[in-house]
Amino acid sequence: MYFLDNLRAATIWLVIVLHASITYMAYPPQWWYVLDKHSDLTFTQLVLLIDVPIMPILFFVAGYFAYPSLRKRGTHQFLKEKAIRVGAPWVLGALLLAPPTTYIGYWSLGTSKSLWEFWAVDFWSPFVFQQSVYWFLGMLMLLFALLCWIYEISPRMRALEQGPSSRPWLALAVFSVIVTGSFLWVNLAYPIDAWTHGYLLVFQPVRVPLYLGYFCLGVYAHLRAWFTPGGYCPRVWTWGVVAVLAGLGYLTCRLGSEPGPLVFVATGVAFNIFCLTALMTALALFRTWVNGAGRFWRSQAVNSYGIYYVHPLILYPLAYLLVSVELPLGVKAALAVVSTVLLAWGISAAILKRAPLLSEMF
Repeated sequence: MYFLDNLRAATIWLVIVLHASITYMAYPPQWWYVLDKHSDLTFTQLVLLIDVPIMPILFFVAGYFAYPSLRKRGTHQFLKEKAIRVGAPWVLGALLLAPPTTYIGYWSLGTSKSLWEFWAVDFWSPFVFQQSVYWFLGMLMLLFALLCWIYEISPRMRALEQGPSSRPWLALAVFSVIVTGSFLWVNLAYPIDAWTHGYLLVFQPVRVPLYLGYFCLGVYAHLRAWFTPGGYCPRVWTWGVVAVLAGLGYLTCRLGSEPGPLVFVATGVAFNIFCLTALMTALALFRTWVNGAGRFWRSQAVNSYGIYYVHPLILYPLAYLLVSVELPLGVKAALAVVSTVLLAWGISAAILKRAPLLSEMF
C-alpha cells in the first residue's frame, strides 16, 4: 500500500512546517528554540491546525503495519527489530542529539555557557530536560512493547484473522467517544499544549489517549482490511467537508472564545473531530491520488524516518540565521522548510541509509 508510505512521508514534511511555523507565530511558547523578532497570527493558525492530526496519523500508520509484522516475525524477532529500528535511535537521539537541539535556544539568547557545560548541568534540570522530536520514538517503542505483551498473553488476539468490513461506523463512533472522553478528562488537569516527563518518556498528557487510540485504530483497520477490496475505503468529500468545519470550529474555540466550561468542552470535541476527520481525509486523498511508487515518492518514503530524525539539527540553526535577515515571514518560513527537507533528505540518503550500523537503524 504505497499511499500509506507516501502519507507518512508527507506527514513528516508537515512536522517540519509545524516546527518552522512556531518560530514566526504570534503567542509562541517562550521555551521554543528560536523565535523571530516578528510574528504573524497566520502562523499561529497554521500551527494550531497542523499540530492536531500529524502525530495521530503517524501512530495510525505504525499500528496498521505493526500487527501483520508481529504475526509474521513472532514476538522475539519483532521486538528485536523494533529495538534496533526504534529503540536505539530513540536512546541516541535523547542523549546525544536532544541536548544540542535544546542548546540552540540558549545560544539564540546569547548564553556564555558552552555546549558541554549546558549538557553536563542545565540540560538535566526538570525545567529544561526534553527529548526534542525523539520523544515520539519512546512512545512508539512503548506501544510496540504493549502490543507484544497483549499478543503473548491473549490466545484470542493471536487467533485474529483479517475480516473485511465496509461499514465501520459503530466502531468509529465508539472510538470517538472513548478518545474524546479521555482527552477531556485529562484536560481537566493539563492544558492541551502542556508537556511533561519522567525522564524516560516525554509526552503531552492530554494527547496520550490519542497516541494509544490511533495506534489501536491502525491495528483495527488492518484487521478489518481497510483499503482492500471489500474493506472500508474513506471518501474525500464525505470526510473532507467535516474536517474543514471541525478545523474552523477548533480555531474559533482556541482564538476567538472566552474561557468557560462550554468552550472547554467544545474545544476538546472540535479537536478530536478534526483529528479523526483530517486523518480520514488524508487517507482518502493519498489512496486516490498519491498511491504510486514513482522514484520521488519511493525515495521520500524510504528516507522519511531519517528526515524526521535529523531535521531539528538543520531547521533551528537555519531559523536562527534567518532572524537577522529582513524578508517577509512567509519567505523565511518557506526557505527554512525547503532547505531543511532537502538537506535532511540528502543526509538520510547519503549517510543514514549507507553508513555501517546506521543503515541497520534507518
